[in-house]
Amino acid sequence: MPRSTCLPMAILPAFCAFPALAQETPYELPPIFVSVHHWDELASQAATSATVLTPQDRDGTPKRDLQAITDRSANVVFQRANSGERLVVRGISAFDNALADPVGYRVNGVSLPLGTLQLPHFFAADQVTLLKGPQGTTIGRNSEAGLLSYDTLAPGSLDGWQAEIGVNGSDVGASPLGANGSLLYSGWLNDDVALTFGAEVAGDQGVITDPATGADDGGKSERLTAVFGVQWALENGASLRLTSVAEHEDLNKEQFRYVSGPLATGRFQSSYGDPSSETRDMSVTALEYSQSFDGFDLTAITGFTTFNRDFTLDFDSSRLPLGVTTLDLEDRMLSQEIRLTSPEGAGPLKWSAGVHVYRQKTDVAFTLGALSTDRQTEITQSGLGLYGFGEYAVNDRLRLGAGVRLDWTESDATQQLTTMAGSRRYEGSQSDLTVLPKLTAAYDVTPDTILYGTLARGYLPGGYNYAFASDAGSLTYDLEYSWSFETGVKKDFASGAALRLAGFYTRVDDKQIAETIPGAAQRISNAAEAETYGIEAEASAPLGQGWSVRATAGWQKARATSFETTVFDSGTGGLRPVDYSGNALPLAPETTYGLALSYDGRNGWSGEIALNGSGNYYFDPGNTIEQDGYHAVDVSLSRQFDKGKLTVWATNLFDEEYYASAANTVRGTVVEDGAARRFGVNYRMEW
Repeated sequence: MPRSTCLPMAILPAFCAFPALAQETPYELPPIFVSVHHWDELASQAATSATVLTPQDRDGTPKRDLQAITDRSANVVFQRANSGERLVVRGISAFDNALADPVGYRVNGVSLPLGTLQLPHFFAADQVTLLKGPQGTTIGRNSEAGLLSYDTLAPGSLDGWQAEIGVNGSDVGASPLGANGSLLYSGWLNDDVALTFGAEVAGDQGVITDPATGADDGGKSERLTAVFGVQWALENGASLRLTSVAEHEDLNKEQFRYVSGPLATGRFQSSYGDPSSETRDMSVTALEYSQSFDGFDLTAITGFTTFNRDFTLDFDSSRLPLGVTTLDLEDRMLSQEIRLTSPEGAGPLKWSAGVHVYRQKTDVAFTLGALSTDRQTEITQSGLGLYGFGEYAVNDRLRLGAGVRLDWTESDATQQLTTMAGSRRYEGSQSDLTVLPKLTAAYDVTPDTILYGTLARGYLPGGYNYAFASDAGSLTYDLEYSWSFETGVKKDFASGAALRLAGFYTRVDDKQIAETIPGAAQRISNAAEAETYGIEAEASAPLGQGWSVRATAGWQKARATSFETTVFDSGTGGLRPVDYSGNALPLAPETTYGLALSYDGRNGWSGEIALNGSGNYYFDPGNTIEQDGYHAVDVSLSRQFDKGKLTVWATNLFDEEYYASAANTVRGTVVEDGAARRFGVNYRMEW
């Protein structure tokens, strides 16, 4: 039996054991709250799948990105690759290099327009929450597959200082040591003013060598993340909070290698003719005012986001002198949200209503040196969203919810294309009004068991083809729509064990895809339809004496139901039609699984060993490049002292080999190797 099938089956006994664990000594878990419809509710009572990462969950792990929450959530894949990062939830993702993401992101209540690329690392994070399924009724655009919310520590929450230092390295490929360090303060300056500020630096020296030159810094990265927050307690119970998260990254991008053809190299070896690097700068600033009145609570959030991305890449990832590809992207967005919500404990009806407006400006310069083409694109976007949602408790057990959002977007773009044949300028514009309804139902079978169902519509906005358009007709593409249904059960046991089961179905219409067209160009069209369906389980339980276990398992089918396009034929040098209908969607494994055993004793020792993996999946819509199923094991061991905590850790302990990305080219198949085994030591102090 294939390993990718054996391992998920081996995890099944862990789920079967949870009812037995309910008979153990009662154990009280700290409550975990989520905000699905702009009011706080217990995650165990919310009518949606929610994966929550608390500060305690992140304690002892070196992971500061989306991999930390992917390890705890079924049917979710995080791709960290040369072209960028993406989170694939239940098989739904965007085309490569898209400027919009089907997973929405909010940092301190402010939506990020560019998705995963714009998300800062989880430094000074209070809670990270992933809600699965469309969240557009209350959130709006770019939340077709789900929503990830990241909140930094509230000012005043630590009442002191926290510092951390560490070193890390790898015994695979090149092996210079990297380092990290952070300093964080949070406390009350007086009875009315609280403050948070801090910074984290992290460096990874990379594991990729160049066999031609001996360089050993392929994949090197350096990062600086800073947070700031101040909160004022005002008269009449009102509060004003200003928060800001900023990040700078320098990345070495010499990471692709050939695995076939005359340019093939070994694992963690690449040979580039031109230096390849990237710089990113981002910030998210939020000014939040809140006050309670008779009959409702008022919240107003003003947001400002910035994002700059500059890269230079070797055109074909080889030593051939074919020139470089460059990108210079600058994005700015100003947003304002005003919402009213029902006060806590206000009776059987909970409700929220609000308005959200934004103005976004994006400038992109994209140059293909090998093809002597340069595209200068300017995009302006404006949006207005009006939304409302209400949930009514029919009786002590049954709750019914309904809501709708009207999302209006308007945008304009101009592109200047310069080639060896000359220069031309063309324009595009879009204006759309989208209706996003949502229905929910939750039934309390017992005080600790609920059945729920959710039906919602999601969408991904249309946009502009900044990289490969050749005229006004290939510049724009339209909206993508979906309908999603989810049903599930949530069960909490007196022992502290918890079990979550869910089934889902999503149909995607007018799916955005990239099509090859004559003239070495691409057109983004809405020529595909797709569906995904599956089941998933997440469970956790205390085992006694400080031991606990958690497990996740997911199965899904993610297929293109209609997908006819054209591809380049290397034999004829032209295009040929293909039919990808029935093919698996990229980065959508049929199975994902995880199992972790943790210890947190009163003797000062703690630790965890965790296994996470997936079944086979494809990198391309043609299903020509397949990643075999794989799993990785992470371990950590910590010792608590009076004023500090020492942690020794390792990720991908057995150095499982896999690819982070792969693509076919005329010179062979190029891949990017997945993360190698890494190990490190961290020491954290508090005072």
